[in-house]
Amino acid sequence: MNQERFLNLCAAKQILLWNIKREGKHYIFYISRGGYKELQEISEKTGSTFRCIQKKGIPYLFCRYKKRKCFALALLFCTAIFIVMSCFIWQVQVTGSYGHSEEELLDYLEKKGVHSGTKISGFSCARLEEQIRKDFEDIAWVSCERKGTLLRVRVKETLDKRDQKEGEMQESPCNLIASKKGRIASILVRSGSAKVKKGDKVKPGDVLISGIVEIKDDEGEIAEETLVRAQGDVYAISKIKYEDCFPLIYYKKNYTGKTEKSYRFLINGYTIKMPERKTAYAEYDEQSREILLHIGPQFYLPVSLFVITKAQCQISKESYSVSQAKKEARKRLFLFLKEYERKGVVILKNNVRIDSDKNECTARGIIKIKERVGKVQEIPSTLDGEKDIKQEPAVLNR
Repeated sequence: MNQERFLNLCAAKQILLWNIKREGKHYIFYISRGGYKELQEISEKTGSTFRCIQKKGIPYLFCRYKKRKCFALALLFCTAIFIVMSCFIWQVQVTGSYGHSEEELLDYLEKKGVHSGTKISGFSCARLEEQIRKDFEDIAWVSCERKGTLLRVRVKETLDKRDQKEGEMQESPCNLIASKKGRIASILVRSGSAKVKKGDKVKPGDVLISGIVEIKDDEGEIAEETLVRAQGDVYAISKIKYEDCFPLIYYKKNYTGKTEKSYRFLINGYTIKMPERKTAYAEYDEQSREILLHIGPQFYLPVSLFVITKAQCQISKESYSVSQAKKEARKRLFLFLKEYERKGVVILKNNVRIDSDKNECTARGIIKIKERVGKVQEIPSTLDGEKDIKQEPAVLNR
């Protein structure tokens, strides 16, 4: 009962206890330094006894090392370094841009004096936002936010201008011309007038669908010519030459699972190599990974840690058998065709022959494909100084 009364009095006096555990007839718990000083009075009232098992925390750490001058000096030095580094921007992040790459915007910011190591006291987010909007017409909204030593620049491009430009292109008159040579497999005209039919052979630059629509009168003569944006689907059959050759002898890496790691620090552009022993591996693969050091999510440091991993491997000389070589050649051909199919190309016929001798395997042949061949060619509203041609929006033929 005394133990329960002891805990109840602690709760009544609002003394915080946490991680309370019962072990046999005793209770073990955590308590703050201030709360520990009030336990003596509660112990006398309840007839209970208590004992401190372990002391943890910064106050006790200071008490333990207060007589050690080196520790105090090191602590003061680290505090001073921390304060000095907090006066600079050490990490710049750019997000939200599609028309401009992150590298392009970071280069722009560096030219404006905003980079890793920029002094915070001479930096203004509002001025930077205004400068970005002024220099980039296609950026409608920009937000610069500094937290700790991290500067976040978020931008949003002017979609209205981009859509307007695309809309103008969609309304401007044009022809649909052949992008490559082939034989027309099918043509579907949505707007404009067809200049080719199924079975016709075309070469690059030939007009497939004209954006000039002729309007004839009752006598069959051209009364008017109207400019529209030619639209339609034109597919052509063409041939591509395929050739692949590889030796039957190849080298294979067999990883043993053993690795060695070494470390390097990059401090504000200066590389510091950590002591490392000479690798015992005769053959290995090397990979490097960069870790940006920071305290919490917003306090970045001008320090990067590079972890270099060396994975031991044994390189063995292997050779394909004839059947294995042909299987590998078919695999390569399959991946080649898959890449074309991913682009919307239809494979009609595969006339690739695979041959293998004692030295190499060769795959050669012709592949017949069907693909879209139309591309846009803008046309002016007047032709060679002749009479003006009426321009109208494209009309879909249904």
